[in-house]
Amino acid sequence: MPSQPLQNHFDLAPEVLVLCAPWAVAQVNDLKRVEETFRSELRVDQGFALVIVQESSAETRLAAAVPESRRYVFISRARLEAAADPQTFLRSLLRDALGGRRLFDHRRPATGPQFFGRTREFEALERDVRQGHCLGVYGLRKVGKTSLLRRLADKCREHESVGARVLPVELDLLAVDYKRRSVETLLGVLRRVADAEASRVRLEVLNASGDHQKRIEQLLQAARRTGARWLFVVDEYEALLDGRFTATDGIEFLSWMRGLAQTWPEQFSLILAGRNRRLLVPARIGPLDNPMYRFLREVPLTGLASEECRTMVRRIGRRMALTFTADALDIMLRETGGHPALVRTLGDLVDQHVPIDARAPALVDGALVERLLPRFGREVDGDMREFVQAAEDIEPRALDRLKHLAHGVPWVGGDLEARIDDALERYGILDAQAQAFRIGRFATWLRANYSAPMAAAHG
Repeated sequence: MPSQPLQNHFDLAPEVLVLCAPWAVAQVNDLKRVEETFRSELRVDQGFALVIVQESSAETRLAAAVPESRRYVFISRARLEAAADPQTFLRSLLRDALGGRRLFDHRRPATGPQFFGRTREFEALERDVRQGHCLGVYGLRKVGKTSLLRRLADKCREHESVGARVLPVELDLLAVDYKRRSVETLLGVLRRVADAEASRVRLEVLNASGDHQKRIEQLLQAARRTGARWLFVVDEYEALLDGRFTATDGIEFLSWMRGLAQTWPEQFSLILAGRNRRLLVPARIGPLDNPMYRFLREVPLTGLASEECRTMVRRIGRRMALTFTADALDIMLRETGGHPALVRTLGDLVDQHVPIDARAPALVDGALVERLLPRFGREVDGDMREFVQAAEDIEPRALDRLKHLAHGVPWVGGDLEARIDDALERYGILDAQAQAFRIGRFATWLRANYSAPMAAAHG
């Protein structure tokens, strides 16, 4: 049990998991047992595990097996036994190890304790899927689309019985081998993932077909018998239509998906996820009909809600003995608009700025965050350029509108202006209520990179 000061400083649970490996060489299976314990034992702290080993090289040797979601603190038995005061030694060891974690610097889709907020969006997604709707989830890069959809898939897997279950199949199109991108390849990947899910829940399928399409239809038939529903989540849908697949292959795949939704309305739901809806809006794609035209219910995803963003920063900060004041949180929200990747980047800069030995805990105020904003601007320069590309992808005249807004110059565009503003608000670049930039750093970046335009009428 960690001392009360450590519990308070690092927001630790009263119990932590300690693994004592008595044999000469610690094994990867030891870490697997630890992870099993985390999944089954809810009382222990989810942030880290203390591992006492015989060999001093265990931490380096097992580094590849340690999950990114948790901090493993390795200590050799000899070093622990040599300590004059074991309690003081462990307190110092844990303080340095826990304070040194860069928990804001999380670059993969967030899962488990790294997932924050999205309560409203999650509940709406879950309700729509269970009601049989097919959805298009759109949002800026790194805004959390994949994290939200993986959270939804994990929630679907939590129930044990097959009846009334939703069985998720996740497909990331960017992970498909570029040299083998074809409809047949996609169907093969879908079949493997769906077969694995059916096996996991013991969904019985008779007379398995060798044809991928027929096999997936057999899985839908099996779902009908048990009352289950399949959910196919296709991430980075743009790959189907932007040239990475041939247009005919992409449209053929989407047409087949629509056919499944119409033939099996009680057993099949589809989610397409991507940066925006532009490629799915037209009625025709070249000479071919667009199968997704007016078919998907649109779900635009913006940054975290104000209080959800503040909660995320406070909780992650506490795990590293950083306490953020209200004015510090206000500045972070103002600059990032709740965009998770931007918030984490700014939080990580704060983390790197505060020495570990100063965390008792350390107070992070607005003045400190303000001092780090120039460096933050340099860190997110690439993200700002991505926002420009995303805005122009949404509406070709969007950059012109954004430059006028950033410099406070009138831009009279009538219906065109309203259409651009609606689109930029939907994707979290502008704030609908304040009629201004939701992401304050983006406005600053635009002023620094584009000269003030002249007032003009457009449209």
